[in-house]
Amino acid sequence: MRHLSEEEAAAIKAYRDRAEELLKNSDCFESNYGAVIFKDGKVLGEGYNYVPEIKGYTCDKCPRRKQDLHNGIGLELCYSVHAEESAINNMLFDKKLSVEDSEGASMVVVRSKDGKVFKFEELKPYCTRCAEKIYTQSKIKEIIYEDKKGFIAFGNEELFDISVKNLHSSWKEKFGIR
Repeated sequence: MRHLSEEEAAAIKAYRDRAEELLKNSDCFESNYGAVIFKDGKVLGEGYNYVPEIKGYTCDKCPRRKQDLHNGIGLELCYSVHAEESAINNMLFDKKLSVEDSEGASMVVVRSKDGKVFKFEELKPYCTRCAEKIYTQSKIKEIIYEDKKGFIAFGNEELFDISVKNLHSSWKEKFGIR
């Protein structure tokens, strides 16, 4: 994990702003996310979280919401395609780029809640589903989030490892496991 310099932050501002625009398309009731994959001044993929139009799924019917699960617990129950997944799918299937095209790329992810961009107080990634997809289905070098102090970048393997650790901690806390 590393904090981006002011110069690095300025260089990604347009991508961060695009991710914020994308999250406005989200139909998730919990949080709205936008993600942009970029490299060498070009957008390789972009997406937002949404519920696919299949089998009558809607966010209000999500089993995870019904069970009031948070902090990554039960994400396998979530109907939504996550923004990171959506951006990778956009890159691979809509833009017909290859996994190799993403080598050395970055992804910026922006979250909003209740219509306001959410800047993490303490960033604790826990979505192993997205971290696994980034790690196994792309060669994205770093994933960038915004917190109250600026921007934080995680390497793809580092994001996966931290997400597993944080999800494990969430499970232990939820169920009182030592």
